[in-house]
Amino acid sequence: MTFTRNSKKTNPFKQTIELFRHDFLLLTIVISFIVTMGFLVLMPLYTVGMWMALSSARISYLSLSNMIPFLLNPWTYLFFIILFLAMSILMSFSDGFLKEFFYLKISNQPIHGLKIILSSVSKTIQSFTLRNIRNTMFIWLRMISYNLPFLIITLRYNRFLQYLSAESSPALLWGLMLILYVISVYFINYKEIPRIKNHVIFNIFQTLVIFVIYMIVIVTVMFSVYILVDRMVAVAAFIAVFERVNRSFTLLILIVSTTLHYARYVILSYSSRSADHFDLQPHTSENVSFVRKKQSNMLIMIVLMMLLTADIFISIGIIRNGSMIQAASFDQITITSHRGYSYSYPENTLIAIERAIEVYSDYVEVDVRVTQDNQFVLLHDDNLMRTTGVNRSIARTSLEDVLALDAGRWKSIRFEGTRIPTLKETLEFVKGKAGLNLDLKLSESQSYLMSDLVALIDEFGMQYQVLITSTCLSCLMAIKDINPNIRTGYITYGLTETLLANESVDVISMRSSFVTLDIVRRVHQANKKILVWTVNSRLEIERMSSLGVNNIITDRPFYAKEVLFKFTGDPLLVTLLRIIMNV
Repeated sequence: MTFTRNSKKTNPFKQTIELFRHDFLLLTIVISFIVTMGFLVLMPLYTVGMWMALSSARISYLSLSNMIPFLLNPWTYLFFIILFLAMSILMSFSDGFLKEFFYLKISNQPIHGLKIILSSVSKTIQSFTLRNIRNTMFIWLRMISYNLPFLIITLRYNRFLQYLSAESSPALLWGLMLILYVISVYFINYKEIPRIKNHVIFNIFQTLVIFVIYMIVIVTVMFSVYILVDRMVAVAAFIAVFERVNRSFTLLILIVSTTLHYARYVILSYSSRSADHFDLQPHTSENVSFVRKKQSNMLIMIVLMMLLTADIFISIGIIRNGSMIQAASFDQITITSHRGYSYSYPENTLIAIERAIEVYSDYVEVDVRVTQDNQFVLLHDDNLMRTTGVNRSIARTSLEDVLALDAGRWKSIRFEGTRIPTLKETLEFVKGKAGLNLDLKLSESQSYLMSDLVALIDEFGMQYQVLITSTCLSCLMAIKDINPNIRTGYITYGLTETLLANESVDVISMRSSFVTLDIVRRVHQANKKILVWTVNSRLEIERMSSLGVNNIITDRPFYAKEVLFKFTGDPLLVTLLRIIMNV
């Protein structure tokens, strides 16, 4: 492949596509590796930093109402600074690697992967000296100006930005994005003003192509779900699949858009000699001290490998066990399946819980009581009569006797032989599959058992996957004293200022018919979330959504998700669903 320095004879667009096409596999592997390493580094950093910021600000979750105290918290400043530096390091490395790779390719010089990596590390270190801090800021602007498709897709479908849009103004967010993009494009091309037009046209063309591909992918997913999944849960299945596809596609857009633009940038700079010597000249030669000193290289590689190993270990723990950020961050309304999937399965049993997970519930709610020998089991009533036919109090029945009872036949003959599960079995079964709302049916005198309960939760590493709700306030306070990271919710029919000020309560749980806009506002102003029960009708689901509750407990989780998606979802996606799935 031959490139010319005469810009009049060069077609940068065709050269970019050609260059990208010839090295697509190699570039995809390298950039995916960079993104993966960045994810492994940033995820633990973000999780730990956000946890420290939220904990020190005494905030259980983020919303617009508590954003100011969060931002004024010193730990938040430190968190943002460290996160910015980590992202800047990653972006500087990517910037150096891509520019050097394409420069060597265009100038027909040999490409040695390890040398380019070491050179990029060297250049990254140089970028963070005071002399070159300006270069780091230009890398940020360059990334923004190169990724209009990523900005648009993210602004349209990101959950956090959707929340901000709903709580403030969509026009304001789009306006801010446009201003940021225009400023970035100007500063990146300020030495070559005529290039601005071509830069924007290239971005717009790229955005249109990516959007068409995106819609083809979404329609394909819809058809696949419609064909493969039961109609009853098709919409809930699509929502679950859509979120995964959206994350993957957004990441792919970032990789492709960034790589294409860097190829185009290097081609234009090389052909017109507009870039300065430091910006494009390779650093793989022998005079780079960082590359030359083998002992330093080895020491740095060992340190990097140790850090990477630690990051991978932490990341696996976060992926497997979740984190406080998942529960404390901005979120859409989540759906909880009542007593497992009690609509057509025996309540508070493993088969009911399994069905609740199968119909894509975000959380599964179960009731927890204690046997005569202080063992935690799933049961709503104090008496075993309704679900097992045995007229005996659970508090006067041993675990051995409870496990011998049939808790499924009362619902249907096909569930005969289903037994009452222990909480330990439940935690083991649900781990990593869904959130779990444990409704403790305990009295104040039983709060001494909370140490055993927390130990059981910690045994399975599920402190971030469970929400413990109860009318026993002393139980919730005991749980918070033992493990402050476990979220707690108080079940009540009314609000008091004392309750709202209680730091041992993260969530207020109320019957939906008692919930008003004033109650939701008061709960949110107290930096707490509100969940409502038991909501099954379309009108009540829509009313709860309009009020802004955080979680809905329902007997029909898949139906609740369908109603919410039609009521609050993206109009284009809702229209496509109506056409394809006839919903």
